Amino acid sequence: MRKTWLAALCLLAAPHTSAHPYGIDDLLRLESYGQAVVDPHNRWAVVERRDRYDSAPSYRYDYWVRRLLSKLMLVDLHEKGRAVPFFAQDRQAGYWIGSFSPSGDRLSVFRLRQDHIQIGVVEMATRKVDWLQLVPDLPDARPAPIWLDDNRLLVVTLDDGGLPALFQAGNYAQRASIRGWSDAEAGKIPSSDILGSGRYLATGTRYRARQIVEFDLKSNMTRSLFKGDVLDLALSGDRSELAVLTKGPAVQPDPNLPIDPGFEPRRQRLSIIDLAAGTRREPCSCDILASLLHWSPQGARLLFYARGDGEDWPAGHLYIWDRRSGSLGTPLPETLKPVLQIAGGNGRLARAAWAGDRALVLAERASDRRRDWYLIGQDGSPLALTASLPAVPADLAAIDANRFVAGNAEGLWQGDWQGRLTKVAEGPVREVRTVALDGHSLGTRAWFNEIPGRAFAVQTGPTESTAIVEDETGRFDVQPLAKSDKVLATTSTGQLLVFSEDEQGTGALALVRHGERDVVDRINAHLANVEPVRRVVLHSKAADGKQLNHWLLLPAASGGPPPRLVVVPYAGFTYGETPPYDSLPSTPAVMTQAMLLAGQGYAVLQPSIPLADTPGDPLPAIRDKLLEALDAAQASGLVSKEKPFLLGHSYGGYTVLGMAGLSDRFAAVVAVSGPYDIAAIYGSTDPRLDYGEIGISLTIPIGWSEGGQGRMGVPPWAALERYARNSPFYHLKDVRTPILLVTADLDYVPEAQADRAFMALYRLGKDAQLLRYRGEFHSLTSPANARDYWSHVFAFLRDNQASDSRPQ
Repeated sequence: MRKTWLAALCLLAAPHTSAHPYGIDDLLRLESYGQAVVDPHNRWAVVERRDRYDSAPSYRYDYWVRRLLSKLMLVDLHEKGRAVPFFAQDRQAGYWIGSFSPSGDRLSVFRLRQDHIQIGVVEMATRKVDWLQLVPDLPDARPAPIWLDDNRLLVVTLDDGGLPALFQAGNYAQRASIRGWSDAEAGKIPSSDILGSGRYLATGTRYRARQIVEFDLKSNMTRSLFKGDVLDLALSGDRSELAVLTKGPAVQPDPNLPIDPGFEPRRQRLSIIDLAAGTRREPCSCDILASLLHWSPQGARLLFYARGDGEDWPAGHLYIWDRRSGSLGTPLPETLKPVLQIAGGNGRLARAAWAGDRALVLAERASDRRRDWYLIGQDGSPLALTASLPAVPADLAAIDANRFVAGNAEGLWQGDWQGRLTKVAEGPVREVRTVALDGHSLGTRAWFNEIPGRAFAVQTGPTESTAIVEDETGRFDVQPLAKSDKVLATTSTGQLLVFSEDEQGTGALALVRHGERDVVDRINAHLANVEPVRRVVLHSKAADGKQLNHWLLLPAASGGPPPRLVVVPYAGFTYGETPPYDSLPSTPAVMTQAMLLAGQGYAVLQPSIPLADTPGDPLPAIRDKLLEALDAAQASGLVSKEKPFLLGHSYGGYTVLGMAGLSDRFAAVVAVSGPYDIAAIYGSTDPRLDYGEIGISLTIPIGWSEGGQGRMGVPPWAALERYARNSPFYHLKDVRTPILLVTADLDYVPEAQADRAFMALYRLGKDAQLLRYRGEFHSLTSPANARDYWSHVFAFLRDNQASDSRPQ
């Protein structure tokens, strides 16, 4: 008999009865939460709860298998009680949150089932869901539909009836290969594709047909409003006009400018749709930055950032378009430039918003490069609102027509439009946003670049944290938090929806109000019976004299000699006063989870390795900083002085294979999915991407090398020697350490990187193994492959216990 989801949920919560070391079963059983929202009435919270990882019906969606594991829970904010399933949900399907209607009486939701995605509308009063006959897309900047009123909503749809790109990337290579092999075998249809550059730039482009439709829930009728490759859409305050950002023609990069990870492969165009008349206007023929598309509160003016075709992004301008006159202006004087930042790895941002009918922007002064938040007056004069703050916040906690709220290391501040600042609360501010456990559900614009109207902040002290919540009257309500609390959502009456974990990793979802805490759901109860580990922070000094923290994880006490050490580095990371996130027992760090190593009796060191963001020679700097951290660990007396092991993934894989060639202080090295030859990775293609549709993405193949972690600054033909001396591949002749290389055929770091490293080691007669996975990505997704991977890692470490293990 098939169990219901609720019954299965109760069974999953049953705890184990005996303590045991953390193992692969514990990792693969992990549950988690996603997005959490509160309805406008402050009556209900809806939370995405993800089932245990090894229960997914399919792992074909790479990272997004978590969406297939997601179910929706309802939390009653008035009555104490447990979270309950929002509505009846199929265990073989995944569900996640869309957006509330203006009244809050309806909520749009998504369902993924058997390779099909649907959008539904839930009546909050009855919890009845109506699944619409639409095939929705999920635009990156704005995946949720926009409500015009409680009966009409705007949805971006796909004409071909397929899955959004988000879910296609995980299996694009397989589908394209199978189709190509079949065509080639039959001999009737060509199995080729083609791309172009220069005057052939448009060659091979084949964009999917998308449109924006208005769906009427009363009549069940649809009306097509716009056709194009939609990236973002924003509704004016009076709900009469829609700003639509679309992807345009392919971009040819300027050969004289460096490429960074924020490179956009296609132009982005702006259109304005009059929803009543159905007419369309284009404010400019510019290339629009995707992260900024803000209407003024009354909906008369639109704020965005754009550049001319062929220009670099810093040459662009902040623009205001007035829909009444059709005029386009640049509000900033020549002495100020908007600050452009890279967020989320590859998203370029310009931070700006509306303060009533005036623009507010984070800008840099040309004379001394001082950054401040500027209010642009009606006459165009800028006022530096944060000029009296020594540390200017990159983000604001809140903004409205009368004031703004900001936080920094000194406290939480409230300012007016005359430049006067008042300190609201003393003490360092850690966050000015609730925690987004799945920011992609919000869309990249709301996630990174939307300032709320009500303030929220978290301050941290030595032993506890404090939440500051602005209520609907403008009063700041201060509430104590536990150190591990993550505030997922707040109500306008000051109630907090909080997620917390204990040291074991068991998690609780609770409603908090002035110290009163009501737990509504729990996850990862199985971790309660994992043997506890010990965490120690070690210190060393950076070149500038600042203290560096290195985290040491020690296995459960055995009474024997100090444990053998495994170093798990990731160059460029520096750690604070809390343990690294990927070492926590509830973190699904499949490739490098330190708890798995501790469960086998190893001590694990995660060192801080600061690196300059500017181009240079990263590999020698990594070696020096890593060895300093190793010295600190072995001097502590807490770990064995035998030669340690190295394990690294991605840029960590680059780090550890580089160390194998530059140092003989390690007994064995496990290098996973790393870029080992920076010149050879330059220009490689990503097997997950359809370049004919998205354009030729340079984020990984070129942006990583020039402006990303590769830190080369220029193409290889401009600095080939520097590329070589910072590539582990060209140091393999000096390796005297056994090496296990791990790779996968669908990884965006090409499988050939590991293949070539192994062939070089083979040619040199070095001790090495090459472990390859089919149908896998940058991190393994299949539970069977995760088990297999760790069995190989542990066997390799055991086999090298005696490898030149003399104390150093």
